[in-house]
Formats: sequence, C-alpha cells, structure tokens
Amino acid sequence: MKTVLILGKNGKLGSALQRFWSACPADGLECIWLGREDLDRPVPEAAAVVALWGVTHGDSDALARNVALAEAARVLAKAAGAARVLHLSSAAVYGAGEGVLNETAPMQPMGAYGQAKADMEARIALFGDRPRNCVLRLANVAGCDSIFRTLAEGRVPEIDRFDDGQGPLRSYIGVPEFARVLEALLTLPLADLPAVLNVAQPSVAAMNEICEAAGTTVRWIPQRAGAVQKVELDVSALSGIVALPEVSAVALVESWRRFGGWA
Repeated sequence: MKTVLILGKNGKLGSALQRFWSACPADGLECIWLGREDLDRPVPEAAAVVALWGVTHGDSDALARNVALAEAARVLAKAAGAARVLHLSSAAVYGAGEGVLNETAPMQPMGAYGQAKADMEARIALFGDRPRNCVLRLANVAGCDSIFRTLAEGRVPEIDRFDDGQGPLRSYIGVPEFARVLEALLTLPLADLPAVLNVAQPSVAAMNEICEAAGTTVRWIPQRAGAVQKVELDVSALSGIVALPEVSAVALVESWRRFGGWA
C-alpha cells in the first residue's frame, strides 16, 4: 500500500475526489487528506504528495500565493520522505494559443490567474529532482468550473456566439477520469514521470451542449471582447500513460451530479 498526502481537502476538486474515492477506492493507495489547517501537525511518512490546493480568485497578491503553496508542497514532501510531487497548474497558462496545444506550446496567459500559474511553474522548474516534480496543466473539471457553478446556482448561462454561429469549445475532464490520471501517475515508475503534462480527456466539449445535457437553456450573447472560442489540449503524452474516453457533455454532467464540486 502506497501512502499519498493530498493537499487541498476542503477545495472543490478535493471534495469531489474524496466523494469519488469513497465510492471507488484507489487500488493500492492510502490517501491522507490535509488542509492548510493541518500543516502545524507532524507530517506522516508518504511515498508521494498531490498538491490540489491553489488560489483561483482574487487580486494579484492573492493569486501570487500559488508560488508559496508549491513551495510548501515541496517542503512537506521532503518532510514526509516522498519521492514525487504532483502540482496542479492550469490550461490557463496557454492563454489564447492557437491549435491543439501540447506541452511545448508557449505560455501566453491572458489573465492574472494564468500568469500566477505560469509563475508557479517557473518556480517549480528550479526545485530540482529530489523529490521529483510533475506539473499537471489541468483542463476544466466537470463540476468545478464557472459554467457548472452557474448551473448549480440555477442561473441561465450566458454563452458567447462566435462568427461561425457556435459557442466556446473547451478541453474537459470528469472527476472519475481525473482520479484515474492521478492513480496512474502515482504508480508510474519514477523515471517515467514527466516534468509537465496536459490533463484532459480527448477532444473538446461545447459549453452550450453541457448546458443542454443538464436540461438548461442558454442565453446567447454577442462575442465579448477577449473571448476565446476554442482551447484544446494535446493529450498525446497523457494517452501514453492512461487511456481515457473521449469527452462528452452527457458524461460531464453525470460526473457533476454524482461527485459535485459547486454545491
């Protein structure tokens, strides 16, 4: 049994993963969930650390705490004797990059959140290999992004209509699929653990189709300034580690309803 410290037990993603693993325990993994309130306690021995925690909203000073949280994860990993740390970054580091974005695409964040994650990645790149660090550039997670918050609150989603008459398209991943990714990375031979990895299911999901799958009508609005129609992550590297099903709006809504995120 491999012991894993998971940081961020009180966040949307941490809560959703706890619900999933309670229903479908991770084979061979013992998860110890920690929040920031637990950090003054002795650190148990562990083989790995998963840093789910992060700051997603606020001003630049608040968002800059993402760097400090990455450093804290590294300190905890050393104290626990962990050999690997998985850090959560975001597809937001790519900004409005064109085409299907692979891990070598330039980082061109458009907003403060994307810039904060890019800064976090830059700091992690200086950490060295003991423990070994893997940065996960995570796509939208079903139940944990703004469109699902709108749905959870019972509001009518406003969807940008682009010049081709269609709405936004995004890379997504469901909670069960994300759990499978983490399980695969936590058991992957250490030498094979990539430094940076895009995390999403293959293909993209249309925002309006997600709303329709949830039984909600949308309010189409003219394309807003700065709106990006398509953000698609290249998951070729991930596919060499774990096979995931192509994304579908129906499955994303099911993931949200079963495992939550926004309550």
